[in-house]
Amino acid sequence: MSMAYSKDYWYDYLKDKEIKEKDARELLNLDIYSLMSLGDSLTSLEVGDKVSYAVSYNINYSNYCTASCPICAYYVPYKIKKHNPEKGFELSVEDVHKEAMKAKDLNVTEIHIVGGFNPDLSIEYYEDIFREVKKVLPDITLKTFTIPEIDFIARTTGNSIPEIIERFRNAGMDAHTGGGAEIFNEKVREQITTPEKISGEKWLEDAKLIHSLGVKGNSTMTYGTVEDYDDIINHMIRLRDNELEQPGFLSFIPLKFSIENTPLYKMGKIRMAASGDKDIRVYALARAILGKSIRNVSVYWVALGKELAQVALMSGGSDLVGTAFSEKVFGATNRHTSGSVEELNHLIEEIGKIPALRDTFYNIKEYY
Repeated sequence: MSMAYSKDYWYDYLKDKEIKEKDARELLNLDIYSLMSLGDSLTSLEVGDKVSYAVSYNINYSNYCTASCPICAYYVPYKIKKHNPEKGFELSVEDVHKEAMKAKDLNVTEIHIVGGFNPDLSIEYYEDIFREVKKVLPDITLKTFTIPEIDFIARTTGNSIPEIIERFRNAGMDAHTGGGAEIFNEKVREQITTPEKISGEKWLEDAKLIHSLGVKGNSTMTYGTVEDYDDIINHMIRLRDNELEQPGFLSFIPLKFSIENTPLYKMGKIRMAASGDKDIRVYALARAILGKSIRNVSVYWVALGKELAQVALMSGGSDLVGTAFSEKVFGATNRHTSGSVEELNHLIEEIGKIPALRDTFYNIKEYY
């Protein structure tokens, strides 16, 4: 295909066909305004003009972690736990009960539970905190663990993934969070993660297995570190292939790297956050590549900021993830923020779209 093709040509092409990797590279030759318009037109075609979100609350059970990834400002190295226990934390079941009560007061529909790779925590601990949340909020949807966390817990407790998924589902797990995908290119991955975290290939394999067991969840990608557009396109194509082989991804969430307080920034490997231009290109690519197989392209406004989130919603995004009450992982990079239902509705209405409250599985509960 020639780089001379227009936005209208690409729209006609993409509304009927799955884009190939080499064509996705050529798509980037469109000027930024055409690319943004293309993403928005495809969004309207595939999901309409609504923008959905959930009322969500985050519970982070521990920040001790054996992985110590350079892109993370949240973790406390597990090895210092015995010497400086005050630097990190592990929530007790009573602590989780208190968090669940706070969530109950906020009328949330979804609770996210994620944390660090903490080998001191048993399967029974996780089962206990799940049951405690469901005791306080029996109708809540419990979205628990990134895929690398699930893999880590299986490995360190000597269980298979099917074994722990069965136990966790019985304890109240309804979905997985999908995090930890980062970027699948292993050369990039070597610079932004550590060997304790699973490879990109293993992430994809685990996702297929977890989905085959009946637990769905999100897919993610971290961008704005040391990757290039070829890495971004390849990541999205591989997610699409995975979904076509074994469905189970509820959405795709591009996670903009927040540089503050991260080892990667302190080491000088990255000096500034990704530009708004790159944000637009990432969301337009996501819509073009994934829109038919993973229709919900989510804008994590906590990472982007509310103004750029609006731009992303006009470039291919169709969802705002959630209110993110009590979010701490991005909070560790000085992004201390949450959004009320009223604020998110205002963000959506300002750009001429229709706010819609959804459940975890993207069923619309209410339009505003």
